[in-house]
Amino acid sequence: MSAMETPETARRDVTDTYNYRHFGPEYYDFKRFDGPRPGDEAPDFEATTLDGNAVSLSDFGGSWVVLETGSLTCPITDSKVQAMDKLSQKFEDVVFILLYTREAHPGENCEAHHSFQDKLERARKFEADYDVERTVLVDDIEGTGHRKYGGMPNSVHVINPDGVVVMRGDWNHVSKVREILERREDDRIYKRDIYRGRPLFFTRKKGAIRVLVEAGPRAVWDFLKNMPVLGWMHLKKEFRSKSSNK
Repeated sequence: MSAMETPETARRDVTDTYNYRHFGPEYYDFKRFDGPRPGDEAPDFEATTLDGNAVSLSDFGGSWVVLETGSLTCPITDSKVQAMDKLSQKFEDVVFILLYTREAHPGENCEAHHSFQDKLERARKFEADYDVERTVLVDDIEGTGHRKYGGMPNSVHVINPDGVVVMRGDWNHVSKVREILERREDDRIYKRDIYRGRPLFFTRKKGAIRVLVEAGPRAVWDFLKNMPVLGWMHLKKEFRSKSSNK
């Protein structure tokens, strides 16, 4: 922090940088996925329930936890809603958490969050629109919890009752999550560092285009403008993933 910078100024800078107004690939690192690795203790963070109550991730200690990140303007989150709800129905003793993060593709109708109240209301809309059957928690406006877990728009972490991350995916890998919960081995750590789920675009409740259209013309334009770069980044990621698994 510089001599002229106050804590409030620093907090505002983090908030504005994190809650970008226009989507761009520069806000995501497709080469590296930060956050806890399998075998690491799950970082704790505080969040808010849709009723406005403060909770911490550690409050769910002693249970298996599936922590997914998402937002109303994320087409990939949209593609996993139904599958994740079905998993939560199958594994009723597991705590399924959807941590509401920044808007992945903000637009005129669904802008970047200007305040925590904006974010809370957006999360409530998400829960109502999708009739979500899991626990929805709202991250703070600076994205503290989201950034601790890698900052990707639809990541997933499986945490065992001892509070240890046993698996992580930069994109939600539903079939791998299901496999882990079916086996439920408390002391097993899945050796692959990152399970790279594939962000599908056409097997979802709304569909990628509709999600973007509902967000607003700016969201559509930002996505289309960056599509070639996004496609190349995903291809490189797939190649690295296949090479590392040979």
